[in-house]
Amino acid sequence: MEGAKKYILYARKSSESEDRQMASIDSQVQELQKLAAELRLEVVDVLSESQSAKAPGRPVFNTLLARIQAGEADGILCWKINRLARNPIDGGQISWLLQGGTLKHIQTFGRGYYSTDNVIMMAVELGMANQFIRDLSTDTKRGLKAKAERGWYPTFASIGYMHNPYKHKGQKEIIEDPERFDLVRKMFDFMLTGNYTPPKILELANDQWGLRTRQGNKIARSNIYRIFSDPFYYGEFEYPKGSGNWHKGQHKAMITRQEFDRIQFFDWTQGFNTTQDL
Repeated sequence: MEGAKKYILYARKSSESEDRQMASIDSQVQELQKLAAELRLEVVDVLSESQSAKAPGRPVFNTLLARIQAGEADGILCWKINRLARNPIDGGQISWLLQGGTLKHIQTFGRGYYSTDNVIMMAVELGMANQFIRDLSTDTKRGLKAKAERGWYPTFASIGYMHNPYKHKGQKEIIEDPERFDLVRKMFDFMLTGNYTPPKILELANDQWGLRTRQGNKIARSNIYRIFSDPFYYGEFEYPKGSGNWHKGQHKAMITRQEFDRIQFFDWTQGFNTTQDL
């Protein structure tokens, strides 16, 4: 195989939509080991990782390159060329090693790439893998923006709410969380009395009312301040954060705008700011 003697099998799959149709890591390894036996390729090690390749910095991939450069192997066995790279930096490193002869052969399930080949074909395939990620990112951002413009917060809903898991056409996309909505409203009610500080309300919610996040954790101290200053609860949200683009939410408001404004005038260590007309 053009002088290649030892191969490292590399398998990768991420949880992102780029790999939704990709074979699992175990399946990749099993099929590539069969391919290695058929082609009589000596596989000296198997490396795998579950991480996106859209940006450089994959630790196992970097280990793969280091071992190639150290001479431990001079060939790579992988499912497809896009398993190695979906960004121009990683793609450039692979191309450079192949052109320089340090890496003599890349064997995928469908074809082989050699150091003596015309580099254009592999460059085109790596470019297509990178463009796929760019297009995917653009499409995702466009979809999230359109969702926000329809009045639905497109990312994680604030505690007390949840994304509707059984949504049909025309139904609400964000609904009240039946286990938490009333408890979070109770926190606002206690805050509006002017007799409780946020840490005290947090203590009550965590230790007496049994409020937990959807992951089963107690509410963190930093989150209690975030809750009391989140416009989502009166029915508006900014998306993306910091953009200045505000949207009227289609979800059911938990509090009124007047209640929200009143809380913002609150001296959260002492009580309501009596200099304000409340």
